Amino acid sequence: MLEELQEYLQPRPGRKIIGLEEKLKEGNRLDLLEDAAYLENKFARRVSKHQFSISEEIIYCHCLSKINSSFSQYVKPLFKNTVSTAIIDRVIYDKIVEPLYEEVSEVSAAISSELIRGMIFFLTGKCHLRWVG
Repeated sequence: MLEELQEYLQPRPGRKIIGLEEKLKEGNRLDLLEDAAYLENKFARRVSKHQFSISEEIIYCHCLSKINSSFSQYVKPLFKNTVSTAIIDRVIYDKIVEPLYEEVSEVSAAISSELIRGMIFFLTGKCHLRWVG
């Protein structure tokens, strides 16, 4: 398995491991929990299924890296400004989900917008993304 991908699949060092539900609770986003848990699990199963496919690993690594960077750049600053959840959700879609889908769908028809959302929640559960400022 690619070393960089392995880093995203493990909990982020230096952050308290509290899981997806507690991360969403911390960010006052329990409204996302049902979909988030389902999509996180869907992505985790997908990674396990394709763990011996280098091409899939490269795509996942690229996606997770881009999500991590884009979330930090576009979404995290919104938490400090206490904007509405509707605005945060719109920014996540406009700056992360849609552009990444457009980019990756050219090389893999198996990557959907829902899978990208699952990657966001997967990174949240592994403490790479925090939903607070």
